[in-house]
Amino acid sequence: MYTPSAGEVALAFGLDEPDGGLVHFRRGGADTWRLGTSTGSYFVKGYFPTIGSQFNGEHLIDQLAVAMAFERKGRAAGVDMPEPVVPIDPVLDWLTLIGDRLFRVYRWIEHRTYDGDVSAWLGRTMVEVHQLQPLGAIGLPEWWRPATQSSETWDGWFAKARDRDTSWAGLCADCLPHILAATERVTELLDIAPDIVTTHGDFKTHNIVTSPTGPVLVDWDSVRTDSAVLEAARVAYIFGADNPQQINKILTAYVEAGGELGWAGPDLFLSVTRNHLQILAEQIRVSLGESTAARWMGDPATIDAAIAHLLQGFPAKLDHLRRLTTSVADLGLA
Repeated sequence: MYTPSAGEVALAFGLDEPDGGLVHFRRGGADTWRLGTSTGSYFVKGYFPTIGSQFNGEHLIDQLAVAMAFERKGRAAGVDMPEPVVPIDPVLDWLTLIGDRLFRVYRWIEHRTYDGDVSAWLGRTMVEVHQLQPLGAIGLPEWWRPATQSSETWDGWFAKARDRDTSWAGLCADCLPHILAATERVTELLDIAPDIVTTHGDFKTHNIVTSPTGPVLVDWDSVRTDSAVLEAARVAYIFGADNPQQINKILTAYVEAGGELGWAGPDLFLSVTRNHLQILAEQIRVSLGESTAARWMGDPATIDAAIAHLLQGFPAKLDHLRRLTTSVADLGLA
């Protein structure tokens, strides 16, 4: 992929003279750099053409069009988020083409390591985001469906694993009933979830930047639709780091800010289960040679070890999530 010079980026976005080159910051769903200029620093993002289009349309720019429109709503509503820079010759909104690659620029946020508690901010911010664009629709979005494989598919995968004597084949029989039961429950909710909203789509710890003035929600490229309550519960689970007290604290903040948990009942953490099912299915396909590995998966040995870990821990994980649901029963769950 094309990497421009600091001068090219500055010229494309009307910035002042760079005081050095681009400093590579992170490679994930995109390449990111820090750009220093005579009057300030900026965060530069260069997109890969194969990412970002999984939720809206066939191409990256389709996804980014939806994401930037939603990002604009968030800015207008006062959500804590980074300040974008408008390019001189935009392809769309804040997006421009340099060479053969799409780029965005934000003002750099001077951030620090945060050792406090973001629970109140996180609960409030999720409510703010969920209220930006409620859809009034019933039924979970299509991106949930890869987690709902048929019993025949699971049987076929596990039979192949036994035939090939994979390192995880011996764990399949005991785990299969739990996988099928969880899949059945996810399938049942696909058509009845009542609180579908457009949302940020990637509330993760690395997307919360703690500035001197407080937390900021960054990386709005993965905008998608979801159940508000099921996303809130999964985000609380991620940020709570498996600590029931912390998870409860985040969800309490969500409810106090106006969020509702009631309809989910015992399925409150179903999106956590969905995520485990989907990751397991994706990694099994790769292990069995049915698909190619995503960048985050690692080498074949790492993938097989991850499958074994997920299979071995799946029954206990389901029990743990049921207990967590009980622990937040006083927050208005039906």
